[in-house]
Amino acid sequence: MTEPLSAKQIEALHQLLMERQAELKALDADAASWRNTVELDQQSVGRLSRMDAMQQQEMAQAEARRRTSDLARIEIALKRFDGVSMAGACNAASR
Repeated sequence: MTEPLSAKQIEALHQLLMERQAELKALDADAASWRNTVELDQQSVGRLSRMDAMQQQEMAQAEARRRTSDLARIEIALKRFDGVSMAGACNAASR
C-alpha cells in the first residue's frame, strides 16, 4: 500500500500545478494569433502558402484544445487540493 502524502509533498505538488497552470495560460495567450482565420492574400506566393498557413492554424487550434483540457484537469486537481487542505484543517482543529 502507498503511504499518504506529507504536507510538504502536497504543497510541492500544489506549487507545481500552479506553475504549470500559469505556463499554459501564457502559452495560450502567445499562440492566440496562430489560431486566427487564415486570410486569403492574392499577392502571396500561392496555394501552397495558404495550405501551409491553414495547416499551421489547425495545429495551433489542436494545441489550444490540449491546453484547455490540461487547464481543466489542473483546475480540478487544485480544487481537490483545496478540499484536502480544508479537511486537514478541520481534522486538526477537532483534535
